[in-house]
Amino acid sequence: MTKLKNTERAHQLREAEAVQAAHGDRSNCAERVFLSLHALMESDIPPTAVCMLTGMGGGVGGAREGICGAVSGGVAALGLIHGREHPPEGDRLWTYEVCRDFVSRFQTAFGATVCRELVGDLLRQPTDEAEAERKARCRHYTLAAVRMCLETLDRYGTAPRGR
Repeated sequence: MTKLKNTERAHQLREAEAVQAAHGDRSNCAERVFLSLHALMESDIPPTAVCMLTGMGGGVGGAREGICGAVSGGVAALGLIHGREHPPEGDRLWTYEVCRDFVSRFQTAFGATVCRELVGDLLRQPTDEAEAERKARCRHYTLAAVRMCLETLDRYGTAPRGR
């Protein structure tokens, strides 16, 4: 069973920032969000489960055309708490609602959920400055995604709901 640790929000955000700082730019957005949220959970799922998210970075496979890795990582982490352990048993519609809430928050805050739309022209500029700006923007998205996932868990509960 996975549930969120009972700690203050400020402490949670500091811990998430520390996880992300430790990974720097060596991890993709999906990995950073998942690992940050995983660090805030009591879970029997090992952190090595992050390997399932490696291909989700850069808009899936680095193509920049798919959903932002920060969103993918957030949905995966929310699934640790609210997902079904034994499909088809369990309430998938509940999990969909929880994840829609998070994705809607992200969409509202940034106007997009697709990687290419979030990083925009920075992908077409082959300069060190553009790459540094893209990485900074992605770091901003990953920390925001963690915060938004925590807000979603505030609304829907921080422990599993009748799997």
